[in-house]
Amino acid sequence: MSDVYLDSSIVGYRQRARRLMVGATCVFLVLIGRLAHLQVVEGDTLEDASSRNYIRTVVLPADRGTIYDRRGRALAINRPSFDLYVTPAQVEDVDRLIEGLRTVVEIDELDATRLREKIEEPRGMWRHRPVRVARDIDRKRVALAEGLRARIDGISIEVRYQREYPEGEIGAHLVGYLGKPTARELEVDTEGRYTVDTMRGRFGLERRFEDVLAGWNGFERYAVDARGERQEGGWAEAALAGVDTRRPPRRGHDLRLTVDIEVQRLLVHALRDYESGAAVVMDPRDGSLIGIISKPSFDPNVWSGRLTRDAKRAIDENPYNPMLDKAVHAYYPGSVYKVVTALAALEEEVLDPDALIDSPGMYEYGNRIFHCHKLSGHGSIDLYAAMSASADVYFYKLGEQLGIDTLGVHARRFGFGYKPGLGINGESAGVVPTREFHEKHTRGGFQHGLALSTAIGQGAVRTSPVQIGSAFAALANGGTVYKARVVDRITTHGAKVVSRYDAEVLTRLGADEGHIAAVNRSLERAVNDPELATGHLAAVPGGRVAGKTGTAQVRKIVRGHLRQAVKRFRDRDHAWFAAFAPYESPKLAVVVFLEHGGSGGKDAAPVAREIIEAYHQRIEPIFETTAAVDRKRERRRR
Repeated sequence: MSDVYLDSSIVGYRQRARRLMVGATCVFLVLIGRLAHLQVVEGDTLEDASSRNYIRTVVLPADRGTIYDRRGRALAINRPSFDLYVTPAQVEDVDRLIEGLRTVVEIDELDATRLREKIEEPRGMWRHRPVRVARDIDRKRVALAEGLRARIDGISIEVRYQREYPEGEIGAHLVGYLGKPTARELEVDTEGRYTVDTMRGRFGLERRFEDVLAGWNGFERYAVDARGERQEGGWAEAALAGVDTRRPPRRGHDLRLTVDIEVQRLLVHALRDYESGAAVVMDPRDGSLIGIISKPSFDPNVWSGRLTRDAKRAIDENPYNPMLDKAVHAYYPGSVYKVVTALAALEEEVLDPDALIDSPGMYEYGNRIFHCHKLSGHGSIDLYAAMSASADVYFYKLGEQLGIDTLGVHARRFGFGYKPGLGINGESAGVVPTREFHEKHTRGGFQHGLALSTAIGQGAVRTSPVQIGSAFAALANGGTVYKARVVDRITTHGAKVVSRYDAEVLTRLGADEGHIAAVNRSLERAVNDPELATGHLAAVPGGRVAGKTGTAQVRKIVRGHLRQAVKRFRDRDHAWFAAFAPYESPKLAVVVFLEHGGSGGKDAAPVAREIIEAYHQRIEPIFETTAAVDRKRERRRR
C-alpha cells in the first residue's frame, strides 16, 4: 500500500515539475522576444532617449528683427535679458540654496515653499531640467548670482532676448506685441522653430511679419556627467561623435516703416481730450501712412511677457476697449460718406453742381419722414453750399434718384467694401449696402427708402478711418485709390534691402476730372465758406484745407443743441472729420474719428486742424506761411 502511495507522489511531483519548466520556458521566451524587440525594433529610439541623459541641448535664441520708423528711429528692439535658474539634480542642500538665493532676488515664504517643491519633487531625467527662479534680473543681480555659483551648486544664468518698445503706448496697435505660442502652434511647428519659452508676434506688425522678424534659433549640444556638469574630451568626445553639436542662430530681418514717430506723438496729443477714437495721416500721392493711432492704447512692454492678472483685468474692464484697433475697425461714417453720393450723382448725370435744389428741414418718402440736422432747412442750394452746410435733404434726394445699387457701385470705386491692405488686427472691409445685402440681412428685406439713409452714410453703411483716409486721398490725387501701406521695405541687419513695398493701386474712381474737381471744390467750401462751412473750425490761417464733417447717429435720440452733452457715452454720436491739405497741391490726407465723441464740426474738426498745423510746424512745411505762428500773432493783436 505504501509503495503505491509513493509512486503516485512521484508522478505528481514530475507533473508539477514539467508545468514549472514549461512556464519558465515561456517566461524566458517572452523575455528573449522583448529584448529582441527593444534591440531591433526600438533600438534607435531608446538609444536616442539614452543619449539625452548625457547629451544636453541648449537653444541659442535668434535676435528678433528691429522695427524702425521712416527716419530710422527704433519702435521695437531686443535687449539681452538674464534669467536665474536652478537645476534640481545638482542641488545638495536646498535650505542653503534658498538662503543664498535670497541675497540675489526677493523670495518670500510662499515662493520658498514652491521652489522647494520644484526642486525635490522631480524624478529621473526631470531632475536635470532647470527650474526658473527669476526672470529678467538686472546686471547687479547677475553679478551677485555669479558669486553665489562659486559657492553653491545648481545655479545657472541663461541669456535670452527681451522685446522692448521704446515708445510704449504710442502706436502700440500698429507695432503690436509678443506672446508665447499655443499648444496647437507648437504641434503644427514641423520645422521646430518654436519652444514653449519662445515669444512670437501676437498683434499688429509683430504678428503679420512674424516669419520675417523672428529669425531662426540655433542650438549647442554637449555632454554632461551624472551631476549635469559639462564634460570635455575622453568619453564625452566619443559620445558626441557623429552628432551635430552647434548651429548658430540666424537673426530676423528688420522692418522699415512709412510712419513717423513724431507724427504718432502729435496724433496722441491731439486726441488728448477724448476717451476713444482713432486718427490717420496718409500721403495721398502713394497711400503710405505717416501716422496711425487708436485710442485708448496699451503698453506692449507689459503684454510681451510681463502681463500680470491685475493689468489684464484693467484692460478687460476698460469700457473704451483698448485692445480694439479703431483705425481699422468699421463704424457708421455719417456725412463724410456724402462724397460718394456727390460723385456718383455727377457721374450718373443726375446732378448739375450749379443747379439749385430745395433742401428743407425734412423730406417725406413713403410713410417715413427723413430729417435734416437743421430743422429749418437750407433753402435752395447748389452742390457747393450743400456740402458746406452738410444739407441732408439735398443728399436724400440724390440717393433717391441714384438708388442703393448705383450708390454701391460708386462706393466700391472709392475702396469701400474692400480691406484697405494693412493686413493687421482684423482690419474690416466695412459694409457697402445693396438691395441683395438688405434682402439677406435686414428684417423685412429691402425697402427703397434705405437708399436715402445710405446717401448720408447712415443705415447699414460701415467704414473704417483708414478707408475714409484712402477715399479722401483718392479725391486729392485725382482718382487713384491706393492700398494703405505702413511697411516701406524689409532689410537685413546691415540695412541691405531684402524686399520693397511700393505703392499699389486698390481701385480707381474712374471719374471725370471735372467731376472730381467739383467735389473737391465743395469740400474746400465745407471748411472755408464764411457763412455755411460746418468744418470752419478746421480752417488753417495762411493755408487752404478741404474737408468734410461727419456726425454719425448711433441711436435714435431727441434732436436739439444740448443732445450730445446730456447723453451717456454709448448713446452719443460718432464724430468724424476727413480732409486733405493743402487744397491746391495735397500732401496730406487726415482723418479724425472720435468714438461717441459728439459733433464732427465742434469736436473732430478742431482736432484735425491741430494735427495739420502741428505737421506743418514740426514735421514738414506744407503751406506757404507758418500757420501756427500766424495764429499766435493774431491772438497777440487781439
